[in-house]
Amino acid sequence: MDNLIISANAVLPLMICMGAGYFFRRIGLGDESFYAKCNNLCFKTFLPMMLFLNIYDSDLSTAAQPGLFVFTALAILGIFLLCFLIIPRMVKEDARRAVLIQGIFRSNYVIFGVPIAVNLYGETNAAVAALLAALAVPLFNVLAVVALEYYSPKKTGIRSVLIGILKNPLIWGAVIGLLAKAVGLTLPSPIYKAVSDMGKMATPLALVALGATFQFRAVRKNLRYLAIGVIGRIVAVPLLTVPLAIALGFRDAGLLSLTILFASPTAVASYTMAAAAGHDAELAGQQVVFTSICSLFSVFLWIFFLKSMGMI
Repeated sequence: MDNLIISANAVLPLMICMGAGYFFRRIGLGDESFYAKCNNLCFKTFLPMMLFLNIYDSDLSTAAQPGLFVFTALAILGIFLLCFLIIPRMVKEDARRAVLIQGIFRSNYVIFGVPIAVNLYGETNAAVAALLAALAVPLFNVLAVVALEYYSPKKTGIRSVLIGILKNPLIWGAVIGLLAKAVGLTLPSPIYKAVSDMGKMATPLALVALGATFQFRAVRKNLRYLAIGVIGRIVAVPLLTVPLAIALGFRDAGLLSLTILFASPTAVASYTMAAAAGHDAELAGQQVVFTSICSLFSVFLWIFFLKSMGMI
């Protein structure tokens, strides 16, 4: 029973925040444009601050685990290549192929992973999750660009895309945190308090904005493709990676971070990037919505299982 309660306490706050966002939108507290701006503000400011503080407050001597990072990079690349081999055999349209490939290999780890690690291990012990984000976010972005460009009807050019990746605020939040630790920077108390308060806004605001974007219209015509995307993201990816991580000996915060990384829903940014590249934006948005809903239950089950087995 204790493990059930611990697992529920880790996931339920996320579920409640998303449900609140959906409820707010239904009763007219803000329109689509308002929540899109909230999401943009969160992505460009509060989430980078959260990543910065997770690293700034951490003990990097215990958080830095080279084997964990190597496994993460290889697993992400492996899943990406599998998607490139399998999805084109199941889907004929290039616009949908790119969306599904991106939607299956790319997770919403920053919004889901770091908060769950904090819920289970506390803010000062969640540095492993934050450092993993510093690796996963740029890798997700680069591979997403490869998929979208490969199937894109309008080529935007690799140079401009790479510049966009280098400008990613999440990457810079983690990089600045690492630099601050490297030079021994100590933030003045008022600045630390302000950054800390704004960083704490990141998760609830991002989840409320995500919940507010839930739309259940026009699902029927994409039902087959949604099934492929949701099963691939929520079921196949964690079943391929988590048992392998366990077999290789990962435990505690490292195993939890890997589990959430590979069991999290499709990244919200995948919708924006798919639309900008001229792909099936409607399918991309629906995949974000339905993987987000399903992952709340699947992540709970994974945490409960690992907690019951004494692995986290």
